[in-house]
Amino acid sequence: MEIKELVYNGAIPIFDPSKLKTPLEELLLQIGGALTEAAVLLKGADGQAYYPSTILLQNEKLRELGLKTIKLLKDVDVKVKGLIYVHYDEYLSEEYGTVESGGKRTEGFICPINETYQEQFLKILEEISQIDIDNVILLLTGYASALHCFCENCRTTFSTDRKMPANFNFSLLQGDKELYSEWIEWRSENIKTFILKVVEKSKELGLKPIFAVELDPNLQFEEGLKSSLGIDIKNVANLFDHLMVVVNPWEVILPPVQSKRFKELVQRVRNIKQQTNRNVSLMYWPPSEEELKTLLTINEEVEGKGLYVFLQYPDQFKNWRETRIITP
Repeated sequence: MEIKELVYNGAIPIFDPSKLKTPLEELLLQIGGALTEAAVLLKGADGQAYYPSTILLQNEKLRELGLKTIKLLKDVDVKVKGLIYVHYDEYLSEEYGTVESGGKRTEGFICPINETYQEQFLKILEEISQIDIDNVILLLTGYASALHCFCENCRTTFSTDRKMPANFNFSLLQGDKELYSEWIEWRSENIKTFILKVVEKSKELGLKPIFAVELDPNLQFEEGLKSSLGIDIKNVANLFDHLMVVVNPWEVILPPVQSKRFKELVQRVRNIKQQTNRNVSLMYWPPSEEELKTLLTINEEVEGKGLYVFLQYPDQFKNWRETRIITP
């Protein structure tokens, strides 16, 4: 769908400054005053910053384009949220990458417990706090999949406290119910500790972070987030005022309005809102007309704060999906 149709129907666009086919000035003239909110990607999944950075990849043209995109939107009184991928960065993953149980590095994804990366991410927050944005959305947070992370640091850290050999794998963990439970809790505590650092730093900088929850049947919806991504949503939600529910991000299929599966999906989103007692907005990839209708109806039924949609699929989408939906 064209951005004009999306906005006129009530969706909030997510702009990737590197993929604007039409100059934003022209788009704003077409849309007029209908656009009141937007989100802007602050760095590409390839690690390219769309603002001045001493940590991320720098391309002067893209850097200036990112700042220009935000300024043009703010100049016409559009409320702008920034969006950043938390544990995915093809540039930084070369140094801080994550490893699957079999020892294979997973392209682009980052080990959540790497302390140096955590320090770098907090510095990235410092950088983006200098940009004129109202909030920052945190997307792709957590372990890459249920089979991560088995890098040397993770295996050593987990095994040392339990006085066990560090050369363990996922099969060994699954074969020991008590040990596997400890592994799940350990990963979850790692994510919570990191997110707490992010939230505290954000408050210090005057940023208001919004946590993106990947609600997907391949991850067993909210019940499977802890075992797959290391996210205990009830505990994590307590750290935020606002949640962004990414609807069926890896299923990439939305049920027709009023179908049985549609009603089940509505209830899943409502469960997150009720269980966490937080405001929620929705997020999705570029929708078709039918998908937009479904999403807007869900947003209305759960009394959500808005529907944010990407204008294009990210180039890395195939990799993200194939990694996220890995099941033991």
